[in-house]
Amino acid sequence: MNTDTNYKKSYPLPPITADRPDFLQHWIELSSSAVEQNAAQFKQWLGPQTHIAAVIKSNAYGHGLIEMAYLYEQCDNIAALCVINLSEAIIIKQQLQTCKPIFVIGYLDAPYDFIIEYNLEVILYDFNIALQLNEVGKKHQQPIKVHVKFDTGMSRLGVVASQLDQFLEQLKTLDWITICGIFTHFAEGYHEKRTHEQEAVFAQIEALNYQTHASNSHGALTTKYKHYSFARIGSGLYGYLQKHTSEEQGKLKPVLSLKTKILQIKSVAAGALIGYDGLFQAPTNMTIAIIAIGYHEGLDARLSNTGSVIIHGQLAPIIGRVCMNLTIIDISKIPDCSSGQIVTLLGKEGNISLSAYDWSVITKASVYNHLTKLSMTIPKIIVE
Repeated sequence: MNTDTNYKKSYPLPPITADRPDFLQHWIELSSSAVEQNAAQFKQWLGPQTHIAAVIKSNAYGHGLIEMAYLYEQCDNIAALCVINLSEAIIIKQQLQTCKPIFVIGYLDAPYDFIIEYNLEVILYDFNIALQLNEVGKKHQQPIKVHVKFDTGMSRLGVVASQLDQFLEQLKTLDWITICGIFTHFAEGYHEKRTHEQEAVFAQIEALNYQTHASNSHGALTTKYKHYSFARIGSGLYGYLQKHTSEEQGKLKPVLSLKTKILQIKSVAAGALIGYDGLFQAPTNMTIAIIAIGYHEGLDARLSNTGSVIIHGQLAPIIGRVCMNLTIIDISKIPDCSSGQIVTLLGKEGNISLSAYDWSVITKASVYNHLTKLSMTIPKIIVE
């Protein structure tokens, strides 16, 4: 096969295990039981006729591309995986023995020969790209499987309604292109009126007997919308819904916990300035701890002087400015802390929990913004 082997990327894959080496100073724990619970819940919402394609783009929303692909491969309620580009698909195929279909739903950023080599199904919205794909299929004497992206009103990637029939007819003239499905994306799955408007446009392809997929996490929550052949579920499978009710969110469980350790404990006197720019001044004598995580790892700088962490089942305030790799916390009211103590930034300890929702309330940024900014360098540990 004439592929550019220099293109192939390596990926630093930590062991897929529940064992946590003592030397780790920060890490992410991924709950396999939460994955199963969330997938089962979405399957219940969607019904038996609609399959789930798990969206693992953008480092699986910060959870780890390979690790989540591994967990979804084990999950019976997940039928397929969706990635944003060829690069992500290639990484998965090189690292894991995956059997489930992989859909590339964004763009093609690698030699098209990899589509054949790894048996991928890819987005198509441009006839010039179709011509190039057809030539690759001809070269390998194997059809390339495509899903046509239909722009039903989001004004992003996709063929517009007025051109769709002509586009599909053009594709039929290409011997090495196989249309596997047609899909769209709901701009506001939680907004009933706009989603119904997009559904009405999408309805023009129902008689064509292709596989169809449109619903995202929010679109899957209600039977008011059609669910089609597949639903592409992203944030919901990780336990988060950007627009949600407490009842809906209560049926889901965050998959990810973010933890670190105390590096050092020290006492500071009243009036001491803490951290860069003296952003915090000790109002009284205090006990503080320095923890091994900062904004490089994904702890948003806007949590400076406002966020909290959990130690011994109690909240400890973040004080001073979040640094690049370190953060300072106030442990004055938490006894029995010591160097090496585990600190929870996202997750549950005792009766106290912190989630990306809590960060969003402080920063006014979306849950997705926080999760996807978690650094790829953070080791991932799979737990029950």
